[in-house]
Amino acid sequence: MNMRYGFCKEFSTPMKTEVDYDLIQMIKDAGFDFVEMRAMLVSQLSEAEFHKLAEYLKTIGLACDCCCALFPKTIRVTGKSVNYDEINEYLERTFSRCSKLGAKKIVFGSAPARALDDETTQDEGYAQIAEVIRQTVVPACEKYDMTVVMEPLRADACNFIHTLADGMRVVNAVKSPRIALLADTIHMMSNDDNPGDIVKYRDSLRHIHIAELARVMPEEDYSDYIKSVLENLRGIGYDGTISFESKNGDGLASMKKALALLKEQF
Repeated sequence: MNMRYGFCKEFSTPMKTEVDYDLIQMIKDAGFDFVEMRAMLVSQLSEAEFHKLAEYLKTIGLACDCCCALFPKTIRVTGKSVNYDEINEYLERTFSRCSKLGAKKIVFGSAPARALDDETTQDEGYAQIAEVIRQTVVPACEKYDMTVVMEPLRADACNFIHTLADGMRVVNAVKSPRIALLADTIHMMSNDDNPGDIVKYRDSLRHIHIAELARVMPEEDYSDYIKSVLENLRGIGYDGTISFESKNGDGLASMKKALALLKEQF
């Protein structure tokens, strides 16, 4: 497998409830292999809007290897209000559509959906989220030939699953080849996560998000921390998918520079 370079729309557009076609075209023009769409957005589009998106990607020749933001805040995966029927109904629609776009991976960040309430301990949260994933997410992955990658989040974004080790706790508890790990540099930096854990968890690592603090897209050089992450990725021979989950600087020119700089690292 050869490295695939993508750009996640999450922080480069104010359009959260509709498709930003100008940004998608910019991602294509900058030379990226794929756009990383928001799964929540893909799921909520009308049939006509979804058909337009699928046809547009096909027409311009831009893939969608991966989608992010699996669950909306209205669907809980921890706590007392977990509703398996609601989760399954949502996953069927979402996985079906993401699959039609060509996606093979979906990122499970979803801070509001997974955040623990005051009555749920960390241990209870890990046990519950693993069970929810086993009962709902894994079957959807198997049906649509997908992999879900667990995204550890920085502590000020979510009170649950922060480090790569935390993400691996979920992966190991679920025990399915359909559930893997994501490494996101901004969350790793914010949590003071050890870049060397990239090597430790290499066998489960399936996707990477790149961004400097404040969601800055690196164009000229990298912080020492990201340099260490990239060095470890090179060391393990990582050749999967990698996306910028950042702002997009000054637009097309900045995106081209950032992509060229990243490709130089591999």
